[in-house]
Amino acid sequence: MSVGILAGSRLRAARSRRHVPDLVITYALYGLLSLLVLFPLAWVLLGSFKNPGEIFAYPTTFWPRDFTFTNYTDVINRTALPNYLWNTVIVTASTLVFALGIGTVAAYGFSRWDFPFKDTILVVLLVLQLIPSTVNIVPYYMMMNSLHLLNTHAALIIIYTAGNIPFVIWIMKGYFDSLPRSLDEAAVIDGSSMFRVFWSIILPLSLPGLSAAGFLTFLSAWSEFLLPLVLANSREVAVMSVGLFSFFGMDGNTAYHYAFAASVMSTAPVIIAYLFAQEYLVSGLASGAEK
Repeated sequence: MSVGILAGSRLRAARSRRHVPDLVITYALYGLLSLLVLFPLAWVLLGSFKNPGEIFAYPTTFWPRDFTFTNYTDVINRTALPNYLWNTVIVTASTLVFALGIGTVAAYGFSRWDFPFKDTILVVLLVLQLIPSTVNIVPYYMMMNSLHLLNTHAALIIIYTAGNIPFVIWIMKGYFDSLPRSLDEAAVIDGSSMFRVFWSIILPLSLPGLSAAGFLTFLSAWSEFLLPLVLANSREVAVMSVGLFSFFGMDGNTAYHYAFAASVMSTAPVIIAYLFAQEYLVSGLASGAEK
């Protein structure tokens, strides 16, 4: 028996030695990919604290020689960035409320009731998500123009909500399917209405799924660029993505120090939202994918 144990340990040691080069290559690739992703972000972040002359100075400096917050104060006080930020908050918050409100109710219905063409409707909703938004720009423009909604927040809210509802339905239906129907039945026997069951029992238990769906909806509405550029590009209703585009001059004269500061201010809410949602994000997506 001791000979067998010794042979087994030697075999495991040989296998582990063979796996060492694979692990080195794997972690080296991870490090390279991380560098490719983080280096541009670090360049923008540190560039936002540089003086205009230092950004293109030679030799190039990665770390600012003299940290300055002037870029941020100038962007806030001398540009329309606060207005762009406020417009984005309005559009994104409204999209979140309507998409999650409509999508979760619909997902609960798809999860708990059987009706004709249920699976067909779900497949159609999934197929609609595969259509690139650029294909619909001309129809969207014509529809909003006929409704006199061009250059309004309502146009973006309607389109963003319609585009995110199918996604919310798929995520939340998968999560609702993971909750036993006996919870609903027990609450109904105790005298609760279906709305009370949904609001007081199912939704509190679905916080991970709601966090995942809410974060991805928030990310989609916050970062969309092409649709607001076409449908709402006036200074009064422009969102952050269009506002950032305005910092890049068409004649090549770009205020990069302002663009860097504005980019950081535009990205910060996304990072903060992720930090709040990360606890439930992975579990919510995993539960939604089970079905």
